[in-house]
Amino acid sequence: MAKKNDPFSEIEITKNFSSGISTHVDWEPRTNIIEAGDTLVIEVELPGVNKDDVSILLQSDNELIIKGSKPRPRIEAPQVTHHLFEREFGNFFKKIVIDFPLETSGIHSVMENGVLTIKLPRKKPRKISVDIK
Repeated sequence: MAKKNDPFSEIEITKNFSSGISTHVDWEPRTNIIEAGDTLVIEVELPGVNKDDVSILLQSDNELIIKGSKPRPRIEAPQVTHHLFEREFGNFFKKIVIDFPLETSGIHSVMENGVLTIKLPRKKPRKISVDIK
C-alpha cells in the first residue's frame, strides 16, 4: 500500500544539521494509513501547522505528496534557555505511493485539531461490452 523509501532525489531527509535547520526537509510527520472499505484514509499529525501552510498534490495518479512548513516557536524574553526541545518545526514532507487506481474526483481533505485527514476513494471497475467482429 504505502512505500516509504522513495523520496525525491533532491530532498534531503536527514536530521544531522549543525544548525538544527535544513533548507530542504527538517521532519516527516507521523502518519496513519487505513483502508476502510473502498476508501483509503490517511491521517497526518500536524499540530501547530496552519492549513494554509500545507500543500497536497497527487502526481502520476498514485503518488500523494504532502508538504509544508511549521514555524519555529518564538518566546520573547531577554534570555531563553531550552531545557528540552522535542517538538518538530521547519519544512516537512511525506510521499505515499498508492498501489491501486483512485477516483480522483472524490478526494477529500480536512484539517481539524492538528490532524490532516485525506480520504482517497478507490476507483470502481467499469464494465464495458466489446463487440466481436
